[in-house]
Amino acid sequence: MGWAAAPPEKVQSRLGLLKRAMKFIISHLDNDDRLAVVAFNNQVIESCSTEIVEISGGGRKSMIDKVDGLLAQGDTAFKPSLEHAVKLLDDRVDKQRVGFILLISDGLDNSGFKWSNEIVAPTDPVRNLLRKYPVHTFGFCTGHDPKALHFIAKESNGTYFSITDNLESKIMEAFAVCLAGFKTVVAIDTCVHITSRDYEIKRIDSGGYTQQGDSGGVLIGTLYAGEVKDFVVYLEKDNTGRMSRGKHGDFNGVTANVTYKDVWDRQPISTDSCSVPLPVFVVDCSDAFPLPENPCPPFPVVLRQIVRFKVLDLLANVLKEFYALKKQAGSAIHREKGDDPVLQAIAANLLQRKWEEFKQSDESWVQARRAFLDLGGIDKDINAMVDSLKRAMGVGCIHSWMSCHEMQRATVTSLPAHIATTEFRTSAMEVMAQEAHKQSVKEAPVQDQDAGRQSTDTNHHLVPPGKETGTGGNCLSQAICKQAIQLLDGIEERFEQWCKLDREVPPAFQPSSELEADESRNLASVLRVDISRARQHDVYLAAVHAINQWRSSSSRSGDKYAHEVPPGSHHKKQNQESGDAESNAPRI
Repeated sequence: MGWAAAPPEKVQSRLGLLKRAMKFIISHLDNDDRLAVVAFNNQVIESCSTEIVEISGGGRKSMIDKVDGLLAQGDTAFKPSLEHAVKLLDDRVDKQRVGFILLISDGLDNSGFKWSNEIVAPTDPVRNLLRKYPVHTFGFCTGHDPKALHFIAKESNGTYFSITDNLESKIMEAFAVCLAGFKTVVAIDTCVHITSRDYEIKRIDSGGYTQQGDSGGVLIGTLYAGEVKDFVVYLEKDNTGRMSRGKHGDFNGVTANVTYKDVWDRQPISTDSCSVPLPVFVVDCSDAFPLPENPCPPFPVVLRQIVRFKVLDLLANVLKEFYALKKQAGSAIHREKGDDPVLQAIAANLLQRKWEEFKQSDESWVQARRAFLDLGGIDKDINAMVDSLKRAMGVGCIHSWMSCHEMQRATVTSLPAHIATTEFRTSAMEVMAQEAHKQSVKEAPVQDQDAGRQSTDTNHHLVPPGKETGTGGNCLSQAICKQAIQLLDGIEERFEQWCKLDREVPPAFQPSSELEADESRNLASVLRVDISRARQHDVYLAAVHAINQWRSSSSRSGDKYAHEVPPGSHHKKQNQESGDAESNAPRI
């Protein structure tokens, strides 16, 4: 971990928050887990660093004492600390354990090394260094370098967390989400192999995961319990000249299987292959009534993933233009506060314009809206990025959002917690994030007292007397919970009614032959598709109505009790299927 040079009171405040978050992590490690601290500035600070220590016995207390002794001093250089951390993991006696690296910084790497995919050569040894272990990077405050931390994380199959606002709650939440993943690793060296017998694979969109040349393999690496990875495969079939017009459905589309190593004994395992047939539509161009250009539109899940990858491309282009402007501006950068606010305002306008153009012209986005796919979370996140840039909070939120969706793994940013940035959280991550929030709330008064802050500090929330633990607060909470349950029950009831209608669809007619039986089934299938679309639309409208009702009631309740809600206090409902994560956790 490295801390940039800044006013002492600011550095100590940030370092204090980091220490508190690190102690939370240490307290939640299992006794047979191991941990090392590598403190650095422009080099590794040996006196503040440790070897790999087992948490059992006195290990936990010794690590807490070491964290308490950390100081902020000197410049910043990432490479020596990464080399040191990799060597610690390489020299372990017990290499059966899964190894991870957390790189934490609030400043720029001023060693002269440029952490950029455009500058670091493909054969540079630093790439091999990063690919040994996943490196999860954390950038705090607006003065850190999001481009460098994003590159390091992506190159190593890690994730990048950008926390520029609400540090009091977000730092601990970020560590908690990351730790929950470490404790629920189920597979390593995971690779998805994709082949096709009857089609040519034109390309595979795999986000931030590396592809094995032309073999169709996508390297995932470490996999957490509850995670799902979605890739989009583009296929083409050329030899249709001798085929008759119409639909041909006897072609093997995609065959996939997964190879991985078990996290406990490192034994290689290969799953059974799964094949998906795909139809081919042959159209006679001279026909007066040709088939539509795309008679079989993408399945909603596929369509959503196509949109996600296109949004990633859009954001990458915006960042490319931003850094080109930044290069032209030369010295227009503030060491402590990050990039020039004028440049950020230009980037905000650029992103806003490109996003509006995308929503109007992109075919996949339009198709998704027609299919009643809810893409509002992505729209809200992009608008929040624009707002963040206008407030000069840096481009870290964009890099972190991209890291989340490239790796399809949860990160934490300073953006509002919309669906698009939290949908990759597993149940274990949700539980750990809840624990972090409780700890933050519990320790907040102590922190305020130590810092000598007044209760009118803008970083704190005001709660009227009697609302913390008194009956007034309980009555309000009970009323809000009751209404929320009623609204959710109403949506669920409508959904069940549609499902019942779908189950009870009768045959179109009583068939008298096998041909008529096929026709009857086809008609019933068409009817079910129509029912499914109507169900999606009706449930969507019911959800919109429920949200409006909720907002209206929340607004009235807020006016009645007139208290502010602290940032980060809203959390998703805990998943009841989280299971006993700690008792089955792998050793780290």
